Amino acid sequence: MRKFTLFLMLTLSIAGMASGAEITIDGSHLEGSSRNAKVAGQAARLAGFFTYGAAEYSVPLPPSADRVKMELSFDNQSGKWLKMYVYNYGTIYDDPSYRNQKLAPNWRLWQATNGTGSWSTKNPEYLYTTSSDGRLDYLGPENRLRLLFYADGGVPFLGDGRFLIKQIRITYSSSEDIAARIITSANAWIEGDYLLVRGTGKGRVSIDIPGYESMARSQALRIARVTAYKNLGIALGRISPKGGTANIPGARVRATKMLEDSSVEVILELPLADLQPK
Repeated sequence: MRKFTLFLMLTLSIAGMASGAEITIDGSHLEGSSRNAKVAGQAARLAGFFTYGAAEYSVPLPPSADRVKMELSFDNQSGKWLKMYVYNYGTIYDDPSYRNQKLAPNWRLWQATNGTGSWSTKNPEYLYTTSSDGRLDYLGPENRLRLLFYADGGVPFLGDGRFLIKQIRITYSSSEDIAARIITSANAWIEGDYLLVRGTGKGRVSIDIPGYESMARSQALRIARVTAYKNLGIALGRISPKGGTANIPGARVRATKMLEDSSVEVILELPLADLQPK
């Protein structure tokens, strides 16, 4: 089968801290390893015939892409299930009891649908491209996401799956892109995969009476937390240094420290992955 030069349309959309990029390819850009699939204009006709059909695609992504989702435009011409697989360069394979034995064990089922028209991945919407233990690696050494659309076999035109693959859109996000848009300062910095922010506070009222010392500490702790969340909003570019109101994501307290002047320091941590588009 002829292998077509891949034409990519890349768009970048940024809304607040949500960072994502899209790569869209026509269904006609089949890989030579496809089976029972042929080009039809800018689309691809996929048929199961007696055994099965497989339309394969290879999409280059930047090394920093750590989450991907897929949207598909297609026609379901037989009412059968279209199964979508992603190639894992890592060490884990699906269990043989449910693995597709007609495909190489590297192909892992991502999603399936018996619908038609427009469809996008769900549960999960985004797929993480790597794992720290090497079990998952969906980009491989050349940073290419490999996809396979599978049509079940059957009696041609009666029992087999038949589909017209029109367009595939891959949306990816990157923690590196998000980190680059964070406004760092003495009170906000990146440490590994986390955004850390600092807030300090001191009680406004000092009661020098035995048993009331905790009141000043509690007040200082509340002020420190409020200040830390304000600094978080500033780091994310959602409020100005002068203050304001905005939707600020929840963060976890990493450390709380009592200072020599009786003030309190609070360090909040927020995973960069939580700032990626949902």
